[in-house]
Amino acid sequence: MRLFAIASALLLIGIGAGCGSSSPDTSDSGTVDTDAATPTEAGDEATPAADAGPVTFPASHTSMPLVDYNGGRILANPKIVTVTFAGDDPTLVSRLQQFDDIITTTPWWTAVSSEYCQQGGTAPCIGQGSGYGHVVIGDAPDANYTDSSQGGPSTIQAFLKQHTAAGADGGPPDIPSPDDNTLYVLYFPSNVTITLDGDASCDSFGAYHNTATLPNANGVLVYAPYAIIPRCGTKESTTTVSASHEIIEASTDPDIGENVLSYYMLNQLWAIAGGEVGDLCEGIGSSGTTTTESTFVVQRSWSNKSAAAGNDPCVPIPTSEIYFNAAPRQKNVVLSKAGVSAVVDIDAFSDAPRDPWALSAVDFAGFQQGNSLLSFSFDKTNVQNGDHVQLTVTALSAIPGSDEFLIESKDSTGTRHSWPVQVTSK
Repeated sequence: MRLFAIASALLLIGIGAGCGSSSPDTSDSGTVDTDAATPTEAGDEATPAADAGPVTFPASHTSMPLVDYNGGRILANPKIVTVTFAGDDPTLVSRLQQFDDIITTTPWWTAVSSEYCQQGGTAPCIGQGSGYGHVVIGDAPDANYTDSSQGGPSTIQAFLKQHTAAGADGGPPDIPSPDDNTLYVLYFPSNVTITLDGDASCDSFGAYHNTATLPNANGVLVYAPYAIIPRCGTKESTTTVSASHEIIEASTDPDIGENVLSYYMLNQLWAIAGGEVGDLCEGIGSSGTTTTESTFVVQRSWSNKSAAAGNDPCVPIPTSEIYFNAAPRQKNVVLSKAGVSAVVDIDAFSDAPRDPWALSAVDFAGFQQGNSLLSFSFDKTNVQNGDHVQLTVTALSAIPGSDEFLIESKDSTGTRHSWPVQVTSK
């Protein structure tokens, strides 16, 4: 739902897309306690080693989870209403209007949207969209707006209700009434702060989408998705990446603000920054998760088809890319007390021949709290497609409920991909 500003922090542990950030060197860190009670105390869903034979690409490995279809609707042909404010940078406003008018007609849009269909596979599927008008609000925006994803008070939704209502003279509303495909995209100037569920824009999040209940042209109340794009920085690309993220998410999950899910990954181990299709490509540890489309910088987005094939799940995939990663055979490790170790079996894979890459591991709790609960030791850290690796994970202290770590694959160019593993105390 939200494009997290905190993703810039997640870069430090290799979770999000990055520009110039690096991961801490955690390969082969820590010492395994040779007196550990049970060296391979636990794991689950272990997979037998593949029989020796000709190398295939990608090599056999645990499958990635897929985005779940949860029963809600989609926007089959999104109609984007661009809302800006008088007094904003006219050059940027013109570019944002152009962006909204064309982005759902581009090859990027086909790549990120076309596999997502009503009822999880039957027609209609998401197709091309269109611009549905440019609204420039003549009054200056308020300095602060509030919103809620949980049905609480919302000055954002009050604003939408005010401007989608007929004028006092009975004339047309400032903002067109919604229909089944309408998506409002609201771009706020840099001097405006949006507070969502108590969190401030450009601090806790970079953008989000939500759902309001508004009257359509016949006066019938309908769910109307909207995207809020604060101005977090001076670069156009920051704004268009945020907008592209929210436009594809609002199209695949338009009624999330009314607690109606459409496409959302329920595997929260992977959905560390949220389970929608845009979230998953800023949260699981792929670098290079933006691309350029029609002179605009946009975010890549999750594809179930690509993930199921063992390719990069974030599309569109650059033509020169050879995807690589390392998949654990266990999704969960049990470390019952301090000093206990467990061995995680890992399969390295790539979707074509390529140079070897390096493995490391990062304790998520350690990053968040500054006090690592885990140490790691690999039997080897330089790998390529088809390699089997064993990672020994040791509890440095008791696990308070659960923790999570990432197995990170990183090549010599700085490209990286990650795979999460959960750690529990029982």
